[in-house]
Amino acid sequence: MANILEQYGIKEVCDFTLYDIGADGKPTVPVLYLDTLKVSTLEQTAEDTSAKGGKGNADLIIWDFGKEINITLEDALFSAKSMAIMFGNGTVTDYTGASAYIMKTEKFVATAETVPVANSNTYSDASGWSGKYTAPDGKLYNKKNPKFFDAKGAVVTQFTKGETYFCSFDVLVDGAIIDIGASTFPGTYYAVGDTFARSRTTGKDEEFQLIIPKAKVMSENTITMEAEGDPSVFNMNLRVLRPADGKMVRLVKYKLSGTGSDPAADTTSIYHATDLQAKAAQSGK
Repeated sequence: MANILEQYGIKEVCDFTLYDIGADGKPTVPVLYLDTLKVSTLEQTAEDTSAKGGKGNADLIIWDFGKEINITLEDALFSAKSMAIMFGNGTVTDYTGASAYIMKTEKFVATAETVPVANSNTYSDASGWSGKYTAPDGKLYNKKNPKFFDAKGAVVTQFTKGETYFCSFDVLVDGAIIDIGASTFPGTYYAVGDTFARSRTTGKDEEFQLIIPKAKVMSENTITMEAEGDPSVFNMNLRVLRPADGKMVRLVKYKLSGTGSDPAADTTSIYHATDLQAKAAQSGK
């Protein structure tokens, strides 16, 4: 039996899992697993009122009310699913196929008067404009359906050498769409956080779990994108709701039952330059 007076410290961030909630109020399927959190915070607040009296009009009795529990999750990374849960209703739509295009716009300086024209829907480099889009990985992709405009936004059929022009074009993509609408708001989930608590007595970590039967993901959110400084973090704020049994949060400090077993020893491999030579020879480089 656990010693309820044994002391522990908590430092490590939680891994959080969000589950859909069934008609019986119990979790059904996991919809999001967060294992790259930087901060996970549980905060409880409440209001109070008091009866005052006597000399000095001091507090005599205090009543607490309006309990509020909030969970703040700060993630170093995002996924399409986590973004959909933070900003929409959790729905992610595949965007792929022969007509899955993304429009992009660029500017360039004309080096000649000729406006590029399609040749079997492929555009060659011409007049200072390239018919290929350079992706972040350095690979080139065909630009589709280019439209050329001057600085005033008028469609051009002929360039003037040395002038700046804009080109809007399509590129074929394979991705996902998250729609954020006026009537789409984040949902309510069953949330579980797993972390460790370190024993003061043994100095060893033991497992600790937060269970939130009903947590509403709040709508307020910000993504900061800047040229300098730290990369953006992705905040998910949850308001804990009162379930039917009134138990808003359950904290479980536990040890795994039984003796367990030691994992099998792994074989350690170290790569050397000879390995690189062999791989290069196999690839014909």
